[in-house]
Amino acid sequence: MKKEEFTACKEYASLDLVFSSYALFDSTVLETDDDAARAGLYGDAEKAARARFDAALAKLISEKCSDDDVKEIESELKALRVENKKRMDFFAETTDRLIAYEYVLNRIELSFSSDEELDDFLKTNPEEAFLNRIMIYLVGKKDKQLFGTRLNSIVGEIPIQMTKNKLFEYIDRAMTLYVGSDETAVDELLYMIRMAGLVYEPGDYLDEYPVLNSILADFDATDLDTINADEYNALKDRLYDMSGKIDYIMDYYINLERCVNDALALCITGKYFEDVAYVSQPVAVTLSSYIEGRPDEEGLIAFEGRIEGLSDRLQATMSKVAPPAEGQTPDDSDMDIAVVTRLLSNSLFAEIDPVFVKTKEVTKEMIKQKEDALFDDLTKVMSTSSKRVKKAIFAKILEKLPPFLTEQSEIENYIRTNLFNCRNKAEKCAVMAILIEMMED
Repeated sequence: MKKEEFTACKEYASLDLVFSSYALFDSTVLETDDDAARAGLYGDAEKAARARFDAALAKLISEKCSDDDVKEIESELKALRVENKKRMDFFAETTDRLIAYEYVLNRIELSFSSDEELDDFLKTNPEEAFLNRIMIYLVGKKDKQLFGTRLNSIVGEIPIQMTKNKLFEYIDRAMTLYVGSDETAVDELLYMIRMAGLVYEPGDYLDEYPVLNSILADFDATDLDTINADEYNALKDRLYDMSGKIDYIMDYYINLERCVNDALALCITGKYFEDVAYVSQPVAVTLSSYIEGRPDEEGLIAFEGRIEGLSDRLQATMSKVAPPAEGQTPDDSDMDIAVVTRLLSNSLFAEIDPVFVKTKEVTKEMIKQKEDALFDDLTKVMSTSSKRVKKAIFAKILEKLPPFLTEQSEIENYIRTNLFNCRNKAEKCAVMAILIEMMED
């Protein structure tokens, strides 16, 4: 048995659970109207999930908790992880939809300005001087990674003058880079493209969040070509307000998932320590105070400063975890330590059943199959999207790809073609203003 490794994981999970449980409790204490507004998506589903976790935790920290009880707790926590992942995916997918809508609104913001105001802006920011400013922003740090990040951010804002086939060509070029690598890597890229491409429709959960359903429906029903300034500002304010609410609810599920992972790790590691409680008494007392709604904040002081050293031990344990060699079957302790270290990693929503997955090597044929399915899905989305939303989809997909512009001349030509040649003066000024803010930040 890997006694040292399980000890490190058990001690880390105990301490982390103390702080993650406090964060979960603190995030659901709504003391002011602002708190309540921010938590506008915190409803019955979230309260039920919190109640399920509290019940499982209360049983785990009880002195009467038996091994049979722990099996039931473990099963409940695993089921809660599955539900949390579905909810988190729903909100992540909805966030990408709001990002696309924000992209659209940002580009019509200056359409309510006069021609004189737009002309003054363009005179203040002459094209060649503006282009030089962008190039300095891109290459000034001489950092390849930073260059790629900044270039993608700029590409993601510039109006797109591109056909669907050209976009698919860029996607194919990016995916071809993965030939010979692990299938997981190309699937991660595909997921990001599908998210940016709004392929994932809001699912059954949408009906549970009327305030979210309302803003999505109202945006889709609004004629942005005839919208007036008051209607525009009201819609944009609602969109920003909803973004804040989604940030809150995603933070809630992140806190909940960390708590679930810590508790599940304690269930798994506990069986390797005979006659030792799954949770130590000091930790149990503090956790009990959260469940009862009277957090022992002073008790947190006793745990401060201890998790840093445990983090180093955990990292050392993680570095030892590896898939079994070809033809070998890992024993129970190998599987358990692999599951526990994944639970305690930063990948909170990572799959744990199974934990060791033998993936395929990416081939050209595999890329072709995945691309056919992707292009079919994107084509369907684009066929039902407005021209403005379609442009947002193009831009946000390009932002997710490895930089397809490498030479300075290519970058300059792209900016001249897509930004400076933009026929909509208000959109051109709006994008230039966005890029100026980005470079100043």
